[in-house]
Amino acid sequence: MNALALVIGNAEYSQEKDKLVNAVNDAEDIAQKLLNLGFTVITAINCTTESFDRQIRKFGEDLKKYDIGLFYFSGHGLQIKGRNYLTAINTSFADDISATHTSLPLDEVIDYMQAAKPNINILILDACRDNPLPSQYRGILPQGLAPIYAPKGTIIAFSTSPGEKAMDFGSGRNSIYTGSLLNHIDDSNISIEDFFKRVRTSVYSLSEGKQTSWEHTSLIGTFCFNSGQLVHSVDLPYKAEYISDEDFESDGSKILDIVKNLRERNWPVQNKAINNVKYN
Repeated sequence: MNALALVIGNAEYSQEKDKLVNAVNDAEDIAQKLLNLGFTVITAINCTTESFDRQIRKFGEDLKKYDIGLFYFSGHGLQIKGRNYLTAINTSFADDISATHTSLPLDEVIDYMQAAKPNINILILDACRDNPLPSQYRGILPQGLAPIYAPKGTIIAFSTSPGEKAMDFGSGRNSIYTGSLLNHIDDSNISIEDFFKRVRTSVYSLSEGKQTSWEHTSLIGTFCFNSGQLVHSVDLPYKAEYISDEDFESDGSKILDIVKNLRERNWPVQNKAINNVKYN
């Protein structure tokens, strides 16, 4: 699988009241899962406005070499005048104007991914948590994120329904939504649509009906996170980064030959390598 992911987790916001408990855990755990599933993963934690922008621009450029792009964000998200914004740790929440000028518009992320022209783009947003804007704006500006159009070949997944708030807790070290993603992403041979349906069922149950995740999709064809062709749950005697490293070469040792074969897109070769890991 030729797939690139950018995973961002923002938790250490400037004001104590705006800090998030699980956002960094969510990002780090998702990054590890994606790495184990064969993605090349870029992880960025506690981004400022500038570093957030730089990460997105570089991601868009690097994505031109890949067939699948995935963007995951955990942190505060806002909708202001119908436009969605992903916040940096130094985003100003003084008022709506300050927030828009110090956050990253979600549609810009989508534009960069679309311009790279991969076959599939996936955006996962655990970003509809407590509104950090002053109280006088909360009755004027809608809560949560606004519905957004998914361009062809794209699926956008939200942690909760439009205009609703997501929980930052509820699944151990993770939010309810990301915890549910982690619980189901290993499920083998299910389409991404069925994967998100399972996530939605878990989120609804764990939140006792207070939170319902949703998606907007324009995907064509089928995508599975775990097609059964990658080893992702076995304790392996090598670093997971080796599988996603484009420049990896075997030194001729038995274990690194197995790694090399796991990277092949030829199923008989991969299957033999998997059996070598399981039974040797």
